[in-house]
Amino acid sequence: MPNARSRFRKLHVSKGFVVASLALVAAIGFAALAMPHFAFRSQAQSAEIVRLEHENEQLLAQSQSFQESLDGVAEQIDIAETRTQILSKALGVESETTPAAGGPGGRSSSRSPLASVHGELDILRQRSDTLGQSISLLDEAFQGRISRLASTPLGMPAEGWFSHGYGWRKDPFGGNRQFHRGIDIVNSTGTPIIATADGVVSRAVRVSDYGKTVDISHGLGFVTRYAHMSEILVRPGQQVRRGETLGRVGSTGRSTGPHLHYEVFRDGRRINPWKYLDLGRS
Repeated sequence: MPNARSRFRKLHVSKGFVVASLALVAAIGFAALAMPHFAFRSQAQSAEIVRLEHENEQLLAQSQSFQESLDGVAEQIDIAETRTQILSKALGVESETTPAAGGPGGRSSSRSPLASVHGELDILRQRSDTLGQSISLLDEAFQGRISRLASTPLGMPAEGWFSHGYGWRKDPFGGNRQFHRGIDIVNSTGTPIIATADGVVSRAVRVSDYGKTVDISHGLGFVTRYAHMSEILVRPGQQVRRGETLGRVGSTGRSTGPHLHYEVFRDGRRINPWKYLDLGRS
């Protein structure tokens, strides 16, 4: 019977081989365990990339829309600046507006879209501030013109027809040559007499030659006088507006019949009212 010990052979395995085998098995096990994690992470990263790409597209669309809005605002400011310059020249006001430089529509390709938008916004703010200053100056000038116009005697102080003008004439009482210091407007007694400009009643009293008389101080050196009234309807110190009734036509004082004697003063000197009657008609 063969020897039983001869069936077995002695297998020599190195320690290094055993360690390597164990390491390989461990690596395979780790990979098997880690693979689902990395697969999930890869899917999450892919979803994040898709989301970021979508957000980027939205931001680009918003950026384009915002740029179009900026261009529209810049165009409106251009129009306003042009109109402001025209009005400034008409009113004799020095315009604060200056030609635009580097505004919307002129972006540099080396700048990021966000930086470009911020730059354009700054330019638009500066132009808007300057435009606001110009409009304030125009408003001040315009209000001054309105105030001067309101204080300037314009138009007819009463309805009627002219019997005597400003200048030399024959005195109706003595026949002597006499300088007539106003104009006479004839109409029936009781015809309304109106203020030819805004002002303050400085005198409302009966005067010997003028009869019942009203003087109005208008500012800018202007004073108007309305004489020979039959009735005075205002009092000293009263504020009156152009077109407001001051009294009624009469024949008080040194007068040959019902009429209004009208005078205009500028800086204390009588001037010809015809010029201002004509301005009121134009």
